[in-house]
Amino acid sequence: MAVKKTTKKKDESAAPTKAEAKETAPKKKSAKAKEAASAPAPEPAPAPAPVEEPAPTPKASAPTGGAKKAAAAPIKLSSSQQDLLKKIGEAPEPGYTLGKKIEQRSIDGLLEKKLIKKGAKDKESGNVRYLISSAGKKHIGA
Repeated sequence: MAVKKTTKKKDESAAPTKAEAKETAPKKKSAKAKEAASAPAPEPAPAPAPVEEPAPTPKASAPTGGAKKAAAAPIKLSSSQQDLLKKIGEAPEPGYTLGKKIEQRSIDGLLEKKLIKKGAKDKESGNVRYLISSAGKKHIGA
C-alpha cells in the first residue's frame, strides 16, 4: 500500500519562531563598546624601509619533471593516398588539378591531415588546384 507524502509550505505571514527571532534581532552594544567606537584611533607606526631581495639567477635548462609533450602519432595513409600525394608533389608550379572524381575522397582525406592545401582556381576550367604543404613534403621524404 503506497502512502502519499505531503509537504507543508510555510506561511510567510506566520510569526517567526523564537530561534529565528534571535538571529534576526539587532544586537545591543555594551557601554564599553560604544566608548571604544567613539574614541579616536591611534596613529599607525611608520612602515620599516623595504628590504631589497637579490635578483633571481637564471637557472640552467634542467628538466623540471613536468608533463612531457607526447609525440604526434605518425600519419597513416592508404596506398591510393600515398600515390596521390606523390602526384601532387610532382605536379608543375600552378598545382595539381583533379583528374577523376574518384580522387576527390582521397584529396579530402589529405586536406584533413593538412598534407596538401588548396590553391587558386584555374581560370579556364574553374577547378581548384592543389599544392603540397611542408608537412606533405616531409611525409613523402620519410
